[in-house]
Amino acid sequence: MTRADMFMKPENGLLDVEPESRVVTLPTWTNDAIGLKTVLDEHAIVAVTDPRGRITYANEKFCAISGYSREELIGQDYRIINSDHCPKSFFPDLWNTIKQGNPWHGEIKNRDNEGSFYCVATTIVPFLDGHGKPRYFVIIGDDITEQKRLEIRLAEKLRLQQLLAELSAQLVAFPSGQVDGAIREAQHLIVETLGLDRSTLWQVEGDRPGFTLTHYWQRAEWPPLPPHFYAQDKLPWACEKIARGEFICFANIDDLPPEAARDAACFRQYGPKSNLTIPLLADGKVFGALAFALLAKERTWQPDEIADLKLVAQIIGNVVGRQRAENRVEQLGAEMAHAARSTVLGEFTAALAHDLNQPLAATLSNAQAALRFIESGTADPGEIQAILHDIVRDCKRAGGVIHHLRVMLNHAPVDRESCSLNELVREVAEFVNEEMRGQEIELGLALAPALPSVQAASVEVQQVLVNLLINAAQAMKNTSRELRQIRIETHHGEGRATVRIRDHGCGISPERLNSIFNPFYTTKQSGLGMGLAICRRIIEAHGGHIKAENHPDGGAFFSFSLPALSGPEAE
Repeated sequence: MTRADMFMKPENGLLDVEPESRVVTLPTWTNDAIGLKTVLDEHAIVAVTDPRGRITYANEKFCAISGYSREELIGQDYRIINSDHCPKSFFPDLWNTIKQGNPWHGEIKNRDNEGSFYCVATTIVPFLDGHGKPRYFVIIGDDITEQKRLEIRLAEKLRLQQLLAELSAQLVAFPSGQVDGAIREAQHLIVETLGLDRSTLWQVEGDRPGFTLTHYWQRAEWPPLPPHFYAQDKLPWACEKIARGEFICFANIDDLPPEAARDAACFRQYGPKSNLTIPLLADGKVFGALAFALLAKERTWQPDEIADLKLVAQIIGNVVGRQRAENRVEQLGAEMAHAARSTVLGEFTAALAHDLNQPLAATLSNAQAALRFIESGTADPGEIQAILHDIVRDCKRAGGVIHHLRVMLNHAPVDRESCSLNELVREVAEFVNEEMRGQEIELGLALAPALPSVQAASVEVQQVLVNLLINAAQAMKNTSRELRQIRIETHHGEGRATVRIRDHGCGISPERLNSIFNPFYTTKQSGLGMGLAICRRIIEAHGGHIKAENHPDGGAFFSFSLPALSGPEAE
């Protein structure tokens, strides 16, 4: 079917102006022509226009498809059904063809009286007068709206199938840290491919019931959704259905059941006119949902379209499930490390009591002495000042012990920063020194000057040092007193800073050397076998290496190295 712009008025420059005096002769129908016209009207959309493009005849099919009555069409030009769909050059080219007396064939997209689009395969035949000028035009059309819709659907389905193949290959290859960006890009591609407006990803978070918005992509013209949108209160009906593993699909909000009244109000508030929501499962349990929505208009979701989007949800669900599993493993690792750190420090309880008792007892003794001096009236200011200095020193010492204990028991996430391994070794040595002295173990330090800094979580590195020193002390239980020595060395080279701890204990049997860092491997009757495994996890998470070796002169040494910072970072 043609559009109004096919026969624009003369002032638009698309039609030669016919002299007003010229008489336009319209077709005179003979009996045979009337029969032919009847057949044509039964089969096709037919219209006749004068040379200026004004409609002089419109058959029933034209009226039916355009939504206008014959009275509304006669005398109008084709702008009455203009859809503004064709490019600017389309109608000038069409007009040049028929003005020269040549028929024109093509497809045109029109708009009916209610604003809906329809497509017509159109033929325009000019009938000329004796001067070769058009007397009138006969337009014959065939409704191909459904055919074009099917073509669009097939092309859309092909694009979606190609996208599914690409997403399946790409998302699986993304490391966990890049998954979030990849999911949003996948949502973007799906929305654009299917002509949608928004895609949202919802997930269960912790023990909290319901679903929280974690990822979404939508067209820029729509207002953003609230961050961390919690759906349980606003969409109770939808959350319950998704939690049961059922998908939600509606073409119109009015299609929702009465029990979804609160959900319908939320949909109206945040835009979706049509929605498809698919649950995401892992190990048979629902952990989230992937939703697609249209905000500008309604849409009837086709069965094959729903099936394809379920595949999309399965692909994204697998990736999100993998990410959640990796995050859970990391969380469990951190919790295990904290538990091991607490266990190691639990072994220090008696030593800590001893370490605290000494400065506290000294503080009490000094304070009582100062009181006696004051009460006796023989107090010397210099003597009192010295006593107070001793009290301050002992209080600082007790405070340092408590500070180290609190830091290492802290369950909060730790930040990595530039730090000195020499300084960490000194702090840990001071922390464990009293315990080592109680076991008659001599602790020696040989720290390399100008040791470069490392990027590390200091409390985690200190945990490794404490664990290794405790193991070294336990390895020397049966060592003679004169050999009970632990030496801590630091050195650097090849872009790394290294700590080495040497003991004079029983050494490590050759069959244990390859297994000593494995989880749950222990030779202690009450040990969990996690201490050294966690040490390795911490060091490797920092990009370093840890190893154990026997010393030729007896005993063993453990060493770990971390990447050294260079340039301004090292300073």
